[in-house]
This record gives sequence, structure tokens and C-alpha cells, in this order.
Amino acid sequence: MRTRKAKDTRKLIQAALGQIPCDLTISNIRLLNVFTGEIYPASVDVLDGFVVRVREEGVEAAVPARDHYDGKGNYLIPGFIDAHMHVESTMMIPENLSRAILPWGTTTICTDPHEIGNVMGVEGVKFMLENAKKSRLRQYVLAPSSVPSVPGIETTGAVFLAKEVGEILDMDDVVGVAEIMDYVGVIQCSDRMTSIIEEGVKRGMFLQGHAPFVTGAALAAYRIGGPVSDHESTCAAEVTEKLRNGVHINLRASSIVDNLSFLVDGCKDHPWRDFVSFCTDDVHASDLLTVGHINRVVGKAIEAGIDGKEAIKLATLNAAREYGFDDLGAIAPGYIADMQLVPELNGCRPAAVFVEGELAAENGVYVGADAWKKDVTLPNTVNIPQITGPESFELRVPEGYTGSTITVNVLTPPFEGAIVRTAIPTELPVKDGKVDISADPTLDFVCCANRYGTGTKTIAVYRNFHLDKGAIASTISHDSHNLTVIYRDEREAWLAADTLRRYGGGVCAVLEGEESHIALPAAGLMSLSTCEEVAAQIDEVQEKINRLSGNRLPVLASAILALPVLPSVVITDLGLVDGSNQTFIPVFIQ
Repeated sequence: MRTRKAKDTRKLIQAALGQIPCDLTISNIRLLNVFTGEIYPASVDVLDGFVVRVREEGVEAAVPARDHYDGKGNYLIPGFIDAHMHVESTMMIPENLSRAILPWGTTTICTDPHEIGNVMGVEGVKFMLENAKKSRLRQYVLAPSSVPSVPGIETTGAVFLAKEVGEILDMDDVVGVAEIMDYVGVIQCSDRMTSIIEEGVKRGMFLQGHAPFVTGAALAAYRIGGPVSDHESTCAAEVTEKLRNGVHINLRASSIVDNLSFLVDGCKDHPWRDFVSFCTDDVHASDLLTVGHINRVVGKAIEAGIDGKEAIKLATLNAAREYGFDDLGAIAPGYIADMQLVPELNGCRPAAVFVEGELAAENGVYVGADAWKKDVTLPNTVNIPQITGPESFELRVPEGYTGSTITVNVLTPPFEGAIVRTAIPTELPVKDGKVDISADPTLDFVCCANRYGTGTKTIAVYRNFHLDKGAIASTISHDSHNLTVIYRDEREAWLAADTLRRYGGGVCAVLEGEESHIALPAAGLMSLSTCEEVAAQIDEVQEKINRLSGNRLPVLASAILALPVLPSVVITDLGLVDGSNQTFIPVFIQ
């Protein structure tokens, strides 16, 4: 599949033959050829945004180009491609993301807007597509397949069935069906998932997978069901098994989950790694500002044992082939001239980045001429009528219960840092008709409140979340993005929730009656500010969270507590859910 950049083949042939001048020549470079793995001195000629010729050292152009760029002996490599990410998780709208990651060498992203899809439906996806047009970053969208992720288990702001997915697939710059995470629905051939997959199949679209812990017969059934990729492997053995079954693996390093160092062990000793590429999934503005984007994943893969040249191939040609883009991911005749000059092949910041042959960033600074204006307006999506004051966060025992203690299903991770958790029946004190955790510093309350006006909410108890005091609230809460609050004090939980109500969503930390927040008025997920401004807010909130948790919690620590496709006990606005079989379990055991 070619990208949607139009190509005047006759004109490009004339340029290749030296019959007409090119727009640009980049010379004095060491070219990394991602087809052969060679590095050699060369010059690259570009016309109309396409590479027309790569000339080895000593071969002169028949007609000089109109412009020239001195590569100063740097390596010239293709622009990086992120095989799977959520723009919303950067906390920036698409046009501002472009200015943040182009200086790091990423020139193409394949993004799943199911975060805003869950909040605002098809109109939210349209916003992402339209806003992306203001940027120089190539942004391809996949139609969200899981809105909600599991019907009947959580309440979202929208519902996507085959009709909505088909409507999105027919929009410009949409290239496939996004992470098909209801793997149970796929292998059980549910009408919902089968019909959504069929919308992609009949259009010849890419079918992106999402299958954590899925192995054996279930993995075989899932692959037969249509999805061709996965970015959710949890260990090296899972990477190996999926590759052996023909699943394209996206090795991931994100702001939430970063286990790339040992995932690489699942493929680094294989003779072939053609079915491996990189993704960031969820990475926020502060990380983008300080450590970068796909370049960071490349660097971590190299540290874990992947050769530098091949790591760059995984981040370019392999990712392009994954999607069937036959004019991206390499520097060769007929390929789009997305390129970067780098001093080393180790994921460092580029000296220069070119998009379609035009300079887009230099020495870490975006140099595009597209002016940024804060001209985006979206409605406030935080509608929480059930949250009226501190009492809304009390875990009240069932009406009529008179005991001094009560048995509660306490959400408990099996080990430090685990993203899954079980429910352990635990006897807890009752005081004034509500559960009292004040005597146990290892416990916190967690509340998931619907923010789309239904009035539903669930309150439960969590062990070893490591919030020692205060409260953290967030409207970034995959995938329904309901309001999730972790707290020790109901009054501070109320202050955090009310702050986010006023600002239209975001992340808020409260300590001793003082709040710090990241305002995300675009669907409660994204700021309208620049990367630098968002990063400053993130750092301020992170500093407060460090004080609340003894430096043990990241700013998005609560982001996957309500994700019911995890094989884990989670909390949604409708109750506690066992994600392994998608059934409800009670908060209280009586």
C-alpha cells in the first residue's frame, strides 16, 4: 500500500536520469542502507518530496539541485515510524505533538484515537484527523475497535459497532482497525468483534492486535480471527511464541509500561527479526521533552543487545512493512524523503530532520513555518453529578449492616510493580457506617466515577498502591476515561475531583488541602498548550505525587486501574470486575 502522497512518476524519472534539476541534494553523509545493512559515503537527491537517486561517493549529479544541505559527515537514516501510539496519552493535541517529536527523528506515527473515541465518539476521531492536518508529522489513524473495551462492564461516552468503525475506515488517512483488545470476543466469535473485523477485512485494512498473556490454543485462535500484530507481550517467552505464530511484535517502551529490556530477550537471538518493530503506546509530554520518542526505544533496544543498525531498521523499514507502506521506511529511489541526520547510530537526538525533503528540525529545534494558535475549543466532558462533596467518597457499608468489622474484597497486586491484581477477602473496621482504613497505612481507597452523566460509581479498597496520604485524581483512565481517584482522605479526594470538574479534566494531586493539576480541557485527555508548558505542569504534579507516595508513583499511576481487558481484577464505574472472565465480583463479602 502506498501512502497518500501523490507521485509524478514521469518527472521523477527525468530527475533520476539527470534531465531536470532536483529540489535538494544532501551530501557529505554516511548512508545507512536498511536493505543491506551497509554504511557508505553518499549524496541523496530529492524532488517533490521523493528520493530520486542515491549517489555513491565520487558520482556527480548531471544537473545541480536547486538547494544543498551539508550533512557534515553524519549518518543519514530514515525517519522513525511509531507502529502504535495514542496521541491523547502525550497530553497534547496532534498539531502540538508534531512540534515535539519531529526534532527527535519521528516522522510518521500510526495512532489509535480510542481514548477520545471513548469520550466523544466519532466526532472525537474526526477532531484528531482534522487537527493532525495542521502538522508536518505524518499521522495515520486506525479506527478504534474497542469503544467500550468490554460492553456491559463499564460505561463510556460512546459505543462503536461495525457501523461506526466502517464510517471511520472510509475517512482519509485511516489505515486500519486499531488494537483489537477484546481477545475473548475474537476467539469466541462474538457478533460485535466479528462484524468489526469484517469491516477491516473487506477494505483490505491492517488489523492491529492487543493480546496480553494470550498463548497456546487461544493465541492460535486469536491470530486466525484476524489480528496480525501485538504490543502487549509481558515476557520474553511470550514474544517468542507470538513470533513463531506469525504475529508481528511491537517492542514497547512507554511512560506507563517499560519492560523492553527483557522483551528483547524474546527475539535478539533469532536469525530473523523481520516481524519486529517499535512503539511507544502511551508516552507523556515530560518524557518527550527530556528523553525523546522512538529514538529512546531504539537506544534501549541497543542497550538490551540489538545491533544499532538493525535497531534502526526495526524502527523504519520493518514498521513500514508491517503496515504495507511501500514508499516509507528507507532512503532509496521512489521512497518519500523522510530522513534524519544523526551523529551516532544509538538513538541520539538528530542534527537535522527532513519531512518530504524539507527541513523540519535542526539541532533539537522545530523549524517548521506552521504557526501555532490556541484556536481549539471542545466541550467540557466532565459531568459528575454523583460527586457532591467529601461524603461521595465514603465507602459506606450495606444498609442495615451493624457489625464493627466487615469483609471486603481488597485489590492486591501479587508483587511490587505488577499491573495485574487479585481480590483478597480482608476483614476491615467499620466506623460510623463506613469502612475505616486509617489504622492500616498499606491501604487506600479507589473510586471510579462515570464522567458522562450517568451517575454511576464504585468505591473499593486497594493494598500496596503506595499512596501514603492525600489524593490523586485523573480523567486519564484507560479505556473508558472515567474519573479515577486514589485517596486516603475523602476531603482531599473531593478537592481533587472538583478541581478536574472545573478544568474539564486532567490529573490532580492534593496534599494537606493544596492542589496541583495538569489541565486537559480537550476531552479530559489533552492540553492545548505546548510540550514545554505541559511538561512543566506534569513535573509540578509529579513533585507533589512524590511527596504523597515517597517517590514510588508515576504521574499516570492510576491510568490502568479501570482497564477491564486486563486479566486482572479492576474497578469500573459499574463495579469490581474480574477481567480474566469479564464478570463482576462484590466489593463486600457478607
